[in-house]
Amino acid sequence: MDAQEVIRQTKEVLKIGELRKTINNNRFLFYPKLNLYRQIVQLDKNKLSVCNQGGGFVKSIDITDEKFLEDIDNGTIVFKLTIPFEYKKVKLFHDHWLDDTGIKHFIEGYTTIQRWNGWSMPMVELDQIEKFNEIQKKTLDSEPTSIFKIIDEDSIQIKMFDEDDWIGIEAEYIDVNGQTKKVFDISLGWTWSEEDIND
Repeated sequence: MDAQEVIRQTKEVLKIGELRKTINNNRFLFYPKLNLYRQIVQLDKNKLSVCNQGGGFVKSIDITDEKFLEDIDNGTIVFKLTIPFEYKKVKLFHDHWLDDTGIKHFIEGYTTIQRWNGWSMPMVELDQIEKFNEIQKKTLDSEPTSIFKIIDEDSIQIKMFDEDDWIGIEAEYIDVNGQTKKVFDISLGWTWSEEDIND
């Protein structure tokens, strides 16, 4: 083995050692072009286990893989310790929100990049709670439904499907682009989907 090859291999070992430190000091891989976070599950030798933020299948990455190292070098993958919690306004819906004519219904609310098991975690204003109730009645005529009971401007309740107990949800205040919004957290472990609102 010549001197140049020894130097190359030494540099590679040092680079992998630095990469291990970086991985151990962070909790997420961020893919800027996709606006996607993957959660670091564990690093075992050269095997990095990650899953989509909020849950899902665990994927294994070899940290010595040339393509992975190249993606880090060119900024396609960035290491992050935390996820930013900036709210944006979106359309929110469930897959079953289609009426007899095939029209998809939605409500508007606010989400961050944070997910639960891959699904959106919406915060919505009181008028959208009322709209939610109307949509549920239209799209789930004969099935057991979850309808919010509006107590007052600061509190709502919901009975989950066939359960007997009411769950209380109190209003919270969030900042959306410098404006304060009074909202309710209706994520509830439901399978919320979202679409961007085109202004």
